[in-house]
Amino acid sequence: MKNSRIILVALVMMISASTVVCAAPYVAVNMGAVLLNDSDYTDSGYYDGYSFTEKGEFSFDTGFGVTAAIGNDFRNGFRAEIEFGFRGNDIDDADGTYSEYFPNGDLDFTVDYTGGFRGEVYSSSLMFNGFIDLVPNGTVSPFIGAGVGFANIDADLDYYGSEDDNVFAYQFAAGMAFAVTPNMKIDLQYRYFATEDPDFYSLEAEYDTHNILVGLRSTFY
Repeated sequence: MKNSRIILVALVMMISASTVVCAAPYVAVNMGAVLLNDSDYTDSGYYDGYSFTEKGEFSFDTGFGVTAAIGNDFRNGFRAEIEFGFRGNDIDDADGTYSEYFPNGDLDFTVDYTGGFRGEVYSSSLMFNGFIDLVPNGTVSPFIGAGVGFANIDADLDYYGSEDDNVFAYQFAAGMAFAVTPNMKIDLQYRYFATEDPDFYSLEAEYDTHNILVGLRSTFY
């Protein structure tokens, strides 16, 4: 976590450096498919003197994501930006094991189940990204990138209602930029976006996604 915060500070400083380095500002918008990996979850609690534990795995439908960014192209193959993102996925199914215990701690019963959970999971993120354009002035330019920031993960689950958690987030990117005009590019990219494990109610879960995005980037020279 300490190293992640150092990286975050470094990226912010690089973005701020645009005030003293000759750079071209740009805006970028991306959208596409979000594949949220299956998430292990655990739950525990008490009622009427009894205790219970629950362990299982959520699976998700393919979702949708959109990002919008403002940044600077430093004209040396490096870009830095601030980005807002939103992603949403429906819960497809849940498989797990529910165990209940007597007040003295002895096992009462255990049952395996499939289904029983429905709902949606959303993430809203603020990221500080850096990109390296491998062929900065080319008609077609591969690029790689990484970013760190923060995300609000909102889970709206049957039987529980809606609850959210603010967590550290990070991402990695690789893609191709296609020049349409000298100032306009189409970006086709893959991103891996993940966060620290969010906590909802008494549930502990995971959040990591694979994103296939297409977008437009307009630079103001």
